[in-house]
Amino acid sequence: MDCSLHKTSQSTDLATRPTAPGRWDTATGFTLIELMIAVAIAGILASLAGPTYTDFLYKARVARTVAELHGLAKELQGFALSTAQYPDTLAQIGRSTLLDPWGNPYQYTRINCDPVTIGHLNQPDPPDKESDGRIVPVTGPSPTHEARVFLAVGYAGDQELIHLVASKGGGSSGGGGGGSTCGSGKPRKDHFLHPINSDFDIYSMGRDGDTVAPLTANKSHDDIIRANDGGFYGLAANF
Repeated sequence: MDCSLHKTSQSTDLATRPTAPGRWDTATGFTLIELMIAVAIAGILASLAGPTYTDFLYKARVARTVAELHGLAKELQGFALSTAQYPDTLAQIGRSTLLDPWGNPYQYTRINCDPVTIGHLNQPDPPDKESDGRIVPVTGPSPTHEARVFLAVGYAGDQELIHLVASKGGGSSGGGGGGSTCGSGKPRKDHFLHPINSDFDIYSMGRDGDTVAPLTANKSHDDIIRANDGGFYGLAANF
């Protein structure tokens, strides 16, 4: 018998012999149905994760905007503590080029145009029989007109200061209070059409980059604002 013919026949039989299931050298692949199922699952997961990530990113930008508004308000108040008046523009505090997370400049409107009264915080006198001990005297000029007064304590070195902002009941030639402003801007207003601040407005136009003065307008709902003279920071829709 020819040995070469026998070896060829034997090797051919081994190559065509079926491999037992479970063997390590078994070669398998995905069927078309399995691939379609995998693609469908991946699409469902992507559709669920996409909006969640977008919402998370938006909330993070709103939080960053609130933090920057806090910082801007402190700088504006610091300017008033040193000059006895609020700046007319953000350029006066070196913030005219600061942009919000959506790439738009922050909006600022000076509302109180009267001189800002700065007084020294004195130690209270010991309470007597006619005093409840809760009155803290302040040196400095006091307004002779009827007004609402907002207090904020600031620090200059080792000296404590009280920042007095008077909001008049009506408009004046000086442009303070009552909704009148020093510049061409208009104060932001709530749903009762009352100004939301008596000192200044500082805000971001939000995601759409557009706004109008009333907070009730659709263009203003996504604005991030400062209101109640610093008592509120957040979305205009939540105020």
